[in-house]
Amino acid sequence: MLDTAPGIMSLYTLWAARTGRVLRDAPAGEPTPDELIEFWADDLLEEPFGRTRVPPDLPLPMHTTLIAVDIVGFGRRCRDTATQRNVRREMYERLSAAFAAAGLPWGACRHEDRGDGALIIAPTGADPASCLGRLAHHLAIVLHQRNRFACDDTRLRLRVAVHHGYVERDAYGVFSPATSHLFRLLDADEFKDALHAAGADIGLITSDSLYTQLFARTAQAREQPVAGPRGDGFATPAGYRMIRVSCKETHRAKAWLWLPSHLVTGLEGR
Repeated sequence: MLDTAPGIMSLYTLWAARTGRVLRDAPAGEPTPDELIEFWADDLLEEPFGRTRVPPDLPLPMHTTLIAVDIVGFGRRCRDTATQRNVRREMYERLSAAFAAAGLPWGACRHEDRGDGALIIAPTGADPASCLGRLAHHLAIVLHQRNRFACDDTRLRLRVAVHHGYVERDAYGVFSPATSHLFRLLDADEFKDALHAAGADIGLITSDSLYTQLFARTAQAREQPVAGPRGDGFATPAGYRMIRVSCKETHRAKAWLWLPSHLVTGLEGR
């Protein structure tokens, strides 16, 4: 069967359904086997929607900063498909703007779509302090500006988790104990409850190991600003508070929570 054009087209259909990939161009009508082979040989493949693979030449395992993002209330009944599509688009637009303002160009990061959120892998050498200071600050700003006139159904609120560690890669994306811990922090009920109680547009949680490595070197360090790549300071380590989280294999783990109410208050009326 596979030596006929219909047979090869059937094989292509199965391959496309299983991999989520499509050819940029395809011959019209019923192509000959030679035509299909020529198109496949070009290897012009589209990536599955919303997913950016880690290039094979990227050294792995690699140690880097990991950021996970989740849209609060994405699956609420009041949010139909059109609303969800718009909220997803706006999430990526706001993330791109905030990352650029924080000195982490979006195009330099690797990102994997999660439907109601995203996993972002910072480039090696990126300063993790930028994620805990500048990135958090700019996300608070862009979300506040976006939500000023939004109703509850369309309001964009984000939970953000930041961790660091080694990551591995396979054909489906990146994985490691570090990414598992990252998403357990993101999904922790204690984190969700704290953000709900605050009513803020964004909440950020970071692992105890990253917080300690960056900020807890001395007692005085807690009062120093979280510096970005240009030496700017936006949030102090004292702006974080310690919480205990429990999720799956993570039992009462220490983490650090940051809420931006003290940052966005001064933006009212702008």
